Amino acid sequence: MTSGASEPPSQPPALGPRFGRLSQGPATLGVIVSAVFLGASGLFVILADATAPTAAFLRCWIAVLALAPLVVGEMRRWGRLPQKATVVAACSGAALGLDYVLWAQSVLDAGVGVSTVLISVQVIVFPALVWAFGGSRPGWLFISCIPVMIIGMLLTGGVFGADATADNPTRGAIFGVLSGVLYGVYIFGIHHCRRLAPKFVVAPVAVGTVAAGVMTAIAGFALGGLDFDLGVEGWAWMVALAIFGQALSWVLLSFCSPLVPVSRTAALMLLQPLSAVVLGSLVAGERLQMPQWIGAALVAAIVWVVGGGPEALKRKR
Repeated sequence: MTSGASEPPSQPPALGPRFGRLSQGPATLGVIVSAVFLGASGLFVILADATAPTAAFLRCWIAVLALAPLVVGEMRRWGRLPQKATVVAACSGAALGLDYVLWAQSVLDAGVGVSTVLISVQVIVFPALVWAFGGSRPGWLFISCIPVMIIGMLLTGGVFGADATADNPTRGAIFGVLSGVLYGVYIFGIHHCRRLAPKFVVAPVAVGTVAAGVMTAIAGFALGGLDFDLGVEGWAWMVALAIFGQALSWVLLSFCSPLVPVSRTAALMLLQPLSAVVLGSLVAGERLQMPQWIGAALVAAIVWVVGGGPEALKRKR
């Protein structure tokens, strides 16, 4: 209790060094839950039967409504979000909005599993940006695992054998990779916002979501408009997407990622494509080929190794 009371008031307790060490386990769990919710997003898009721009637009703006009361509470406690953090959140949010449009179209073109695996190029983009702008170089374990990560993502995504019923697999693959780069930019943005404004968890996510919503609106009208005639079931799936695949998942990641090493966060985010492939198979009826199961096993192994599995076994012994 004494050490906690001695922390300067300008630093939130969650980022105190002692608390950070004690919270590695729960923070890692938070990243895992976030990745699984994000992995389910593609399934929600398909079940909602919405166009790509419509899904992206509603995902953002419904989430803004859900986040608004939390933002008000946070601002009453800490004041306004610092200007620099606001700019970073807005710019990275704009990248996220474009990512959502490209990714939703990739889901419709290539399927849940393929699109969500391809977007996972962010596991390389995110640590590279932290290294370039934050000076934190990924460990050699993470760097040496990158080739295996790429092989696992390609196999899981069905590059060497997948569902032949995909509408436009080539376009879906291109959009998936592009969205993955933009996705990595956004993850870096919310991670960096926690360094610029450590008191704030929800406000940077909300600012980024508003910026993403503006981008999806522009893209939606540019691509022919938005279609809100989804029916009761379609709207229910869109609300689920906005709450679980947007608001809750990004707030969890915003809170937990600064407490977890960058390389571990990037590796754990590989659970996003893994959960997408499994859910696509179980719920959407996508049939996995043997190479995809092998890739999924590789992804799970990389997550376990970089996420600290071997060290955990040593501690138990």
